[in-house]
This record gives sequence, C-alpha cells and structure tokens, in this order.
Amino acid sequence: MSDRKGSLIFWVCFIAASAAVGAVPLFGPSEYVLRLMSVVILWIGMAGCWNMMSGYTGYIDFGPVVYFGLGSYVTAIAMTKFASPFFPAVILAGGISALIAFPIGVPTLRLRGAYFAIATFAFAEAMKQVTLEFDRTFGVSFFQGSHGITLPIGGHDNTFFFYCVFAVTFAIMLVHYGIEHSKFGYGLKAIHEAEAAAEIAGVDTTAIKLRAYVTSAFFLGMFGGIEAYWITYITPADVFNVHKTVDMVIMTLLGGMGTFLGPVIGASVLKILYEILGTTFVEYYLIMVGGIIIVIILIMPSGIVGTIKDWKGIRFI
Repeated sequence: MSDRKGSLIFWVCFIAASAAVGAVPLFGPSEYVLRLMSVVILWIGMAGCWNMMSGYTGYIDFGPVVYFGLGSYVTAIAMTKFASPFFPAVILAGGISALIAFPIGVPTLRLRGAYFAIATFAFAEAMKQVTLEFDRTFGVSFFQGSHGITLPIGGHDNTFFFYCVFAVTFAIMLVHYGIEHSKFGYGLKAIHEAEAAAEIAGVDTTAIKLRAYVTSAFFLGMFGGIEAYWITYITPADVFNVHKTVDMVIMTLLGGMGTFLGPVIGASVLKILYEILGTTFVEYYLIMVGGIIIVIILIMPSGIVGTIKDWKGIRFI
C-alpha cells in the first residue's frame, strides 16, 4: 500500500472516529460517561500540546503547566473583575499565554538538554509563587493568594464543556497534521534527529522551536480557561500543579513521542486506567498504574504507537 493511499484511509477513519465521538452527546449518555469522556479529550489535547513541542523536537519541557495556569487566571480575572463573557475570556487566555511564551521561549530555547528542562521547570514554579505572593506584597486583591478565585456559575451542563474541549483538541490534531505534512514539521523532526546538522543545512532551528512553543502555550492557555470555568474555582496549588506536567509527559511517552496518535492513545489509556483502578483499588491504584506503565515502556520503549509504527513500517500514524 502506498503512503498516499494509506494516509487517505487513515484520514477517512480519523474523521469518521471524530464525528462519532462528537455525536455521543446527541444519544443522551449519562452525566458520568459524558464527564469522563470530556476529561479524556481534555487530556488528549494537553498531551498533544506537549507532544507538539517536546515530542517532535526532543526538548523535554517541564514547564507547560505554567501556560495552563496562566490561562486559568486570565479567564478567572477577565470574568470576575471585567465581567467578560466566557468565550472572549478563553481566547484572551490563549492569547496572553502565547504572548508570555514568546519572551520566555527566546532565551530558554537556546538551552539544550537538562538546562532547558530545569529552566522551564523553574519558570513554572516562579509563576506559582508570583500568584501566591503578589497580592500580599503589593497590598492588592488580584490573584487572591492561596484562597484562589471563584468564577461565576454559568449554568452550563457537561455537554457544553464536552464540545469546548472537543473543539480545541480537534484544532490541536489539525496542527499535528500540519506538522506531519509541512516544512515546519520536517524542521521539528530535523531538530530531534540532529540539530547541529539542521542548522548547517540552513534551518532556523530557534525560530521553528519558538513557533511550536508559542502555539503549544496558546492551546494550553485555552484549556486552562475552559477547566477554570468548568470547575468554577481555582488556586495556584491546583492550576500550577507540577503533576499536570508529569501526566502530560507520561501520556505522550506511553503513546509515542513525536507521533500523531501517541497523545490520543497515551491519554486515553492512562485516564481510563485511573478511572477503572481508582474506583476499585482506592489506596493502591497509583502503584498499580505505575507498574503497568513501567511494563509497557519496557516492552515498547518507543511507546504504543511508536512501536506499531516501527513494526508495521507505517509512516503516518
């Protein structure tokens, strides 16, 4: 089967699957099922954001949660202090996250290896401390410290938030498609394979990494805004929680770094494992999930999708 024919079949299947998932609320599932599906789709999108930057370039980013947290706070402040409607607030959250990502990315993306990972982790922790101490330091009521911010209750049901996260995640998958079929994507892969050689060949590696970093931050900011409005209450300890970053990394590694379907498979497997084992083995489920992840990574070091891709020789999945 040629790559072109295989890609066509894949896309027909992908669009059909997306349409089927998008139609689920029309069949009246229970609120539990709808909420679980919304959470899984949210994490597919967040893992996709991490994969967009780190999966394709090999630069391990330990600070993506900072843009999720910024998006949460921008949305909360816009809605509570400026009476902004939800959708403009979420778009603003994505825009401000991207704007902040640009000056942060310019110096940090010149670092490599552990230095880049440490710098991004330090920035995330610094932003968490800023939101905690800003009001006390300057005597204002803006981030509201450790008490957090309560957002207005809009009266929307789970179906509304399902379609919010579905729309953003679908947009991220389209960006991944662009990565797989564009010079931009080839540039990201070249950075992963041999950055120095790519620079010698004329690839502007810093500009390409910065583009991926800012795009990833934009979508993470939107997810932060959507989740903030969904749960209606945010605190720095929650929205800047490093465990969110760890989950993004594990999901992408489990599914397959630098692959189109890796975040989809990794996030789905991990979140469903959490749900099934968490309800049955309340005290031990994290140990069991950890053991399962270790076994999968040992058997399939390239991740589930990466291993299938290597085994079957499929170029685009």
